[in-house]
Amino acid sequence: MSQIYPIAVPKWGIEMVEGTISSWTKSVGDSVSKNDEVFEMESDKIVNVWESPTDGVLRRQLVAEGETQPVGTLLGVIADADVSDADIDAFIADFAGPATAPEPAAAAPAAAPAPAAKTSIAPGDAAARVNPVVRRLAAELGVDLGAVIGTGRNGRITKEDVELAAKEGTGAAAAVAAPAAPDGVEVIPLTPIRKTIAKRLTEAKQTIPHFYLTTEYELDGLLAHRAKLNEAGGQKVSVNDLLVWCVAQALMKVPEVNVNLVGDDIHMFKQANVSVAIATDNGLFPATVYGADGKSPAEIAADTSALAEKAKSGKLEKADISNGSFTVSNLGMFGVTTFSAIVNPPMGAILAMGKGSQQVVVKDGVPAVATQISATLSCDHRVIDGAVGAKFLDALRLEIDAL
Repeated sequence: MSQIYPIAVPKWGIEMVEGTISSWTKSVGDSVSKNDEVFEMESDKIVNVWESPTDGVLRRQLVAEGETQPVGTLLGVIADADVSDADIDAFIADFAGPATAPEPAAAAPAAAPAPAAKTSIAPGDAAARVNPVVRRLAAELGVDLGAVIGTGRNGRITKEDVELAAKEGTGAAAAVAAPAAPDGVEVIPLTPIRKTIAKRLTEAKQTIPHFYLTTEYELDGLLAHRAKLNEAGGQKVSVNDLLVWCVAQALMKVPEVNVNLVGDDIHMFKQANVSVAIATDNGLFPATVYGADGKSPAEIAADTSALAEKAKSGKLEKADISNGSFTVSNLGMFGVTTFSAIVNPPMGAILAMGKGSQQVVVKDGVPAVATQISATLSCDHRVIDGAVGAKFLDALRLEIDAL
């Protein structure tokens, strides 16, 4: 029996709701072998590669590069060479849409079995089972698919239904078009990464009860220790690398801060997976240094450097930005002295660190000059109390002073 295989937006991760085609690596008419790379898709701050689970020919590309579609949307079709165009068109028209999307691992073949050339449509919301051509037409005409009555088979919405709704105004989209930009203003659409960042930060700020604790640390001992490490040669260690090392040790002393909130459960980590905020032109990436408590400052420096390079080249993988237990965000290199960061869920806290500067301090009643740095701990009050946060900051002070 001739085979037709749908290429749909896969679900890479439980939080993924949509993806953007970065590039097609195959063109219509190209032969496709099992495990061949077919397209790259950007989602959740990373780019994944979709590999074909079957042999065949790429017969259709329904979504262009740069387009964003929800999980389960039909992107293209792989089929045997002897399958007729009419059968492929019928398959596309009958495709069940987002509700049938498989959930393969990143860069792995889809787990759903290959369907036959003809399939039936399960009952469901007609607006959720619209093929990409009709969905694109609705977007162009400003038609809200949820308000359109489908006259196709099993209630499917057809092109004619959308065109009629647009003509009669019965399916007018509720969204109001953005006003035109004034002269002299460049309009830059949000990239998928920026959209993800904006959505998550908005949700975090609106739903997480933040509280903030600010203190200062003296860094002269840490700076002297760093100089000795770098004089010895090998991997260069930055001030931030040493601070991450100190944070990891403090997390082991106060494990109540080394947590994630997952549903109604607190997940307390046995090792410090420190998420280091890496700034790039494409946004902020919380890259994870796994088991930082058991690594040397030089090993942390090497990990952070490798993650930063991957972030800047757009090659971060899901594991690189997952499973963090605590976040460190340092803007001192940009001259920032003090700031408060937004908690990055599901983690319970984030430490914002500013620029070290020489200040006059009093030691044993005598004025002295010391290098001071400001640090602000943002906590999710649902899982971390004020006293626990203060205890962590005190533990961090002891680690920094011990260097």
